[in-house]
Amino acid sequence: MIRTLWCVALALAYTVAACAQRPSLEVLGYAKNLGIRLTSSLTEKAHFLDIGRFRARGVLSAGGHVRAEVWLDTELLTGSYLQSADYAYAQTYGRPRPLHLEWTLGTGKSHEVRQRLFRAFVATESARATLTVGRQRIAWGSGFAWNPTDVLNPFNPGAIELGERAGADAAHLSVPLGPLSRLELVAAYMEAGAPSSYAVRAGTNYRAYDVTALAGRFRRDWMVGGDFAGYLQGAGIRGEAAYVWRDAALNFLRAVLNTDYTFARGIYGLAELYYNGRGSARKAEYDFADLLTGDTFNLAQWYVAVSVAVSITPLVGAGLYQLANLNDGSMLVGPSITYSLSQSLEAAAAAYFFTGTSGSEYAAQQHVYFVTLQWYY
Repeated sequence: MIRTLWCVALALAYTVAACAQRPSLEVLGYAKNLGIRLTSSLTEKAHFLDIGRFRARGVLSAGGHVRAEVWLDTELLTGSYLQSADYAYAQTYGRPRPLHLEWTLGTGKSHEVRQRLFRAFVATESARATLTVGRQRIAWGSGFAWNPTDVLNPFNPGAIELGERAGADAAHLSVPLGPLSRLELVAAYMEAGAPSSYAVRAGTNYRAYDVTALAGRFRRDWMVGGDFAGYLQGAGIRGEAAYVWRDAALNFLRAVLNTDYTFARGIYGLAELYYNGRGSARKAEYDFADLLTGDTFNLAQWYVAVSVAVSITPLVGAGLYQLANLNDGSMLVGPSITYSLSQSLEAAAAAYFFTGTSGSEYAAQQHVYFVTLQWYY
């Protein structure tokens, strides 16, 4: 029943878009090659994976009130990693997606060609409300590495492509309540056999701070939370928290507090503190199976994230991304360097180094090295 209603809503939205006046079409996107050298967590054997991705983003605007977007990714995967036990395990036990908007065009011993709709939505806009239906990014929360209230789009802070945020298959209604206030309603379709998610979020501005409150049901969990964002003495300051009710034995709080500042000579720095009430303060109590299934992305209670970016020359930039588990002392340390070959072509090289004592969270992972070449059009 839910899937039928979802399809009807999409059909109606596309019909409105097709009937609107003065349509215009814009095509954007990028071509990217990402090479990754990694070591198997299961066998400790070194592997290579190359991902060639072509993303076409079509934006249809009609009459200034209707906008439809489709982001189509075509990817070629090659390398020994496709034959590894890690890849087979990820295909079997990876986080499920509600709607199967991806398909395989061809496979071989060491290659795979696949496509997916990374985004596919229609938005109808007016002075009274904006309704967006389809696979979309609903960016809730003010955290950087962690977003306790953004459970519709769960994100791994240790992901290689930090800028790639998965979308939710949802209907999102945003109603302005004044120049600086709004009310949002969301209904998100989950995987077959699982309950859908529903949430309401209200936001306003108080003494130069953006403040929101949220409540809803996400799969089998009930949650209340909120966030704020503003400035203090020239530095950005943000906070976010959510309390989750799952059952009598598993209710927990998640919260973040971060600050960022741009120093002299364009050096940018950000630091974020994260409390994960679902985690454990003792590494002996970690359940690493939760990481493999995607049920959670972190095992301990206290973390710190640090991000630093600096322009060495107008064309060359360097960065450092670090995640630290404060309970067991393990870390992810990610240095990177980028070079702008032209206005639309960029090359980058980076690595993730993992340190820690035996049995700690990040020490259980293997070092990863990756290079990218990306052209925007």
